[in-house]
Amino acid sequence: MLRAQETGGGQVTSQDDMSAMIARVADRHDVPLAVLLAVMASLVRSGVRPNLARLEQLLGRKAREVVALRRRLGQASADAVVGEARRKAARALESGQFVEVERALAQLELHFFGGMTDLSAMPSDRRIAAGETRSDRAAIALLDLTPAACKEAAQRYGEAAAIIGQADLARSREFALRQGDALARTGEDFAESAGFEAAIAHFRTLLSRLDNFDDTIAWATVQERLARALAGLAHLAGDDKRLDEALACCRTALEDLRPDQAPLLWRALKVRFGRIAIPLGELRENDDLLEEAISALATALARWNRDGDEARWLEAEQLISRGRAALGRRTSDLALLERAFNGFNRVAKAVDRAREPLRWAELQDQMGGVLAAMGERYSEPVVLEEAVAAFGSALEERRRDRSPQLWAASTASQGLASMQLAARRKDPGMAQQAFMQIAAAVEAMREAGHSADVAMLQKKLVLAGSLAEGMRKR
Repeated sequence: MLRAQETGGGQVTSQDDMSAMIARVADRHDVPLAVLLAVMASLVRSGVRPNLARLEQLLGRKAREVVALRRRLGQASADAVVGEARRKAARALESGQFVEVERALAQLELHFFGGMTDLSAMPSDRRIAAGETRSDRAAIALLDLTPAACKEAAQRYGEAAAIIGQADLARSREFALRQGDALARTGEDFAESAGFEAAIAHFRTLLSRLDNFDDTIAWATVQERLARALAGLAHLAGDDKRLDEALACCRTALEDLRPDQAPLLWRALKVRFGRIAIPLGELRENDDLLEEAISALATALARWNRDGDEARWLEAEQLISRGRAALGRRTSDLALLERAFNGFNRVAKAVDRAREPLRWAELQDQMGGVLAAMGERYSEPVVLEEAVAAFGSALEERRRDRSPQLWAASTASQGLASMQLAARRKDPGMAQQAFMQIAAAVEAMREAGHSADVAMLQKKLVLAGSLAEGMRKR
């Protein structure tokens, strides 16, 4: 039996690690292992080899899609034919037999059409049912981890929107949105810029058919999707001008959409803005943009009942804490740094390490970054010691063989905090060890092919070198 496989970045992942990850995702989402193994089989056929961390993200999304499809197939029906077809499809889904699910749904769709070919002559309820079934067939296509499956799903969602049409305009628009989402997935999952470009063109076409006053909610919904696609393309192509376009989409939508019109959409736009603006503010060292993002998230959190949607609330809390940490470091604002640390800590306490080890590790890394920034401003070394320990906790999960990029980032941050601690203690041995630690992180990032991150880590290496040089001159 093969015990290892090569992943993105030239790393080797053991079969035991892979099995543990799949089992963890299955348990987290209450999805049978057979389903995830069927998804994995499609990935093997595609030839794509993401690293373990990325693969866990992809499988987690597929698992959520399975849960949503399971819920739809479990809907009761007074029509015996419909009920039996859905039960047949549901049984096949739970056993990972996606071809059988597709066959059952195709037969159900024919039942709804009843031999009719003129959509305008079909009863509305039949058109809606047929369109929703075509949408479920799109969802099944998306369970394959291949670019072709994304394109097939996009086509089916477009067909579902056309089938329903004026019979339920809101539902038709929803499937048109999903068509764009499926196009964008080829960019998100397989780094194909053409997928993002097709999605952007699709969403702009939808916008051209909507009026921001008469169709405010539908129009703002498309703006949010367009912002997401633009941001995805920006990250893939390294073009931050696309990020400016994405932020403009969010700002424009929020100018016309009131929170009472569509609370969830209004909140999603605020979070989307923060998700794009905070990394961009960090990159450009733009305090005004960071402040704008923090304000947007703060207004969203002020209207947010954590108990109603804790997962997304925690995401927003982590995001605003990242913004406060970035601004606090730039402005030497201890109060902001303390608020950032408290926010990260609140989220970390709610995250189950066993179920979400990489999320937990990310929070440890973020808390370490805040502690390191605070430690620079305190005379006692205890805060820097806590920063080094926090990065160490992150590295327990961010292993080099699993996720070299994350390992290198936390290793470099720990090395820099150790260098600062060595300077405080006047310990040349610790300083030399810290310098070598950062150098190893730079080399690991270079081997993994992340040139932009290499440049970022080299700045830490230069800073560490300056600290070491200063110690030698004393």
